[in-house]
Amino acid sequence: MYPFYVDGKKIFSFSYKPGMEDVIKDSDTNRWYQVTKVEPGRGRKIYGRRTINPMTY
Repeated sequence: MYPFYVDGKKIFSFSYKPGMEDVIKDSDTNRWYQVTKVEPGRGRKIYGRRTINPMTY
């Protein structure tokens, strides 16, 4: 599993390693997040920030 962190707080975990700048929706809270950092190599931590629904642009 790949834990996803926003502002130092674990939000949820991925079953796959997402790419940089991916936009992901948390189905439990209906919030959108953007990936800002992925640990290189075999690193497992994923970092991101909250964003808006990309379909509303």
